[in-house]
Amino acid sequence: MFGKRIALISMLLMLSMILGGCDTAAPQSPTVPNVQNENSQTGIEPGKTVNPGQDTMTMTVYFATKDAANLISEKYVVPKNSHPAQTAMELLIAGTKDPDLVAVFPAGTKLRNISVKDHIAYVDFNDSLVKNNKGGSALEILLVGAIVNTLTEFHDIQKVQILVEGKKIDTISGHMDIGEPLSRSEKIIKKSK
Repeated sequence: MFGKRIALISMLLMLSMILGGCDTAAPQSPTVPNVQNENSQTGIEPGKTVNPGQDTMTMTVYFATKDAANLISEKYVVPKNSHPAQTAMELLIAGTKDPDLVAVFPAGTKLRNISVKDHIAYVDFNDSLVKNNKGGSALEILLVGAIVNTLTEFHDIQKVQILVEGKKIDTISGHMDIGEPLSRSEKIIKKSK
């Protein structure tokens, strides 16, 4: 009987900590947006919420299928902000929680900067994009496609120039020319899951 009381008290104490807002998890990076993924079963990603009544916006981010054949879109609801393209890239780099999809970025890749001029997005990543890339031609096509298709979801972006450490590069892993701004590719998008 005593053991049951201790277990009950422990459970109540943990529940009160959760409801009281105490969180023992490590603090999140300030660059990670608060997100609600419309494709997740619960509608809310663990540890990431949108405050009720907060102005939000919906954005589409593309991830690869496990067979490396296509991209599939995921829709996210995020707090409205003045840098939605940056938020979209941060979501793309963070990866997906969907077990049927895979993230396309190499480990350690970080967004350095993003700007838009004359309907071209200039998206600058650290050198991990190239140095840690272990994919073949299919993965390179999906990586570039995910970046370009995610950014061209925004009405003011028609093309995307990928930069590494602030400089144009000819290719990420030797299979695709990215030396010039790239347009959206609808043919690699799988329309339904």
